[in-house]
Amino acid sequence: MKYVFIGGKNFYSIGGIETYMINLCSNLAQRNHDVIYYCESDKNEIQYLNGFKIVHQKSINNVFINKLFLALKASIKSLLIDTKVDIYHYNATGPALFSWIPILFGKNVIVQSHGLEWKRTKWTSLQRRLLKALHNFVISFNKNIIAVSEEQTEYIKLYNKKKSVTITCAVNIPKISIKSEILTKFNLNREGYFLYLGRLVKEKNPDILIDSFIKSGILNKKLVIAGDNDSDKKFVNYLHQKAKQNPNIIFTGAVRGDDKEMLLKECFVFCIPSTLEGLPITLLEAMSYSKICIASDIPACREALNNNGVYVSVENVEDLVDKMRYVINYYEVIRDIRLSNLKRIKEQFTWDKIVAKYESYCKSIT
Repeated sequence: MKYVFIGGKNFYSIGGIETYMINLCSNLAQRNHDVIYYCESDKNEIQYLNGFKIVHQKSINNVFINKLFLALKASIKSLLIDTKVDIYHYNATGPALFSWIPILFGKNVIVQSHGLEWKRTKWTSLQRRLLKALHNFVISFNKNIIAVSEEQTEYIKLYNKKKSVTITCAVNIPKISIKSEILTKFNLNREGYFLYLGRLVKEKNPDILIDSFIKSGILNKKLVIAGDNDSDKKFVNYLHQKAKQNPNIIFTGAVRGDDKEMLLKECFVFCIPSTLEGLPITLLEAMSYSKICIASDIPACREALNNNGVYVSVENVEDLVDKMRYVINYYEVIRDIRLSNLKRIKEQFTWDKIVAKYESYCKSIT
C-alpha cells in the first residue's frame, strides 16, 4: 500500500508525533509499503530515511496558523504529484482541517488524534475555543478516526458521537549496547537521580517537580531535567532561575539517541507530573527500561501503567514530595513493579504489535 502522512515536525525536533511518525513510517517501509511523510521544517527539501520519503516544508512565522498552512500545501501538492495513494493520514485535527481535499477526490483518509489540543496551556482562551471548534468540525466530516489513547477514543464517542479506534503509541525494546558519555558529562551516577524527560512546557509541570524536589530535602539523589523548548524560552529561563540555588538539579537540554537512552537506563525513578498527556511515549520508554514511574493520576498515565504506577495528585507539590520520599524509603518493597512495567510493554506497546494493528485497520477501510 501507499501512504501519505501529513502533520508533524521534522525528526530533528522530536516530540510525540515525530517519534510516532519516524517509527510508524520506518516499520511500514520495512514491510514493503510505499511511505511519504510531509513535515514542518526549517527548509524545503526531499530526504530519504529508513526506506521512506520525507518532504520538508519550510515553516512560516506564526505558531497558530503554521500547521494549517503547511497541511493545506501538503494536501494539494500530494494530490498533484503522488500517484496511486491508498491512504492519506492526517496527524491531529489541526492539519486535518484540509482532509476534505483528498476526500473530495475519492481518497481514503484517516484522522489521528494525538491529544485534546485545546486543553494545552500554551494557547489563549480564544485559541482554545477555536481549536475545540476545529476538532468538532474535522471529526464531523471524517469517518476513519483513530486515537492514541482510550481516553481520546471515549471522548470522541461521547461528545462527537463518532466511532474511533485506539491505536496507541509504542516503543522499541531497549538495545543492550549504549555508547554515551552523558553521565560523566553531568557527574551522574547509576540510579543516582530522578529523571524528567520531555519538552519543557507548562502542562507537563516541570516547575512543580522542581519545587517538590527542593521541598523534599532529598540529598542523596539528583533531579535531572532533560528537555528544552525553543518556542518558550521565557518558561525555560524561569525553570533555571527556580532551580539555581540547588546544585543537585541538573539541566541537560534536549537529549536524543544514545544520550537519551543512557539517561533512561540508569535513572533511579522516572517522573511524569503532567496535567495533560495524549499517551506519553517517554513514559512507555521508561517502562521498557523497567523503571519505577512517579506519574500524575490522569487517564493517559493510568492507561500506560495500569496498576504499576506510583501516582500523584495533579499539580500537588505536597503529594509529589511524599511520593519522592516514598520511593526512596520503600524502594526494596516496591521494586518488583519494574518487571511488571517491562512485561506490560512487551504485551501491549511494541511497534510490531502496533504496526500490525495499523496495517489491519488500513486494509479494513480500503
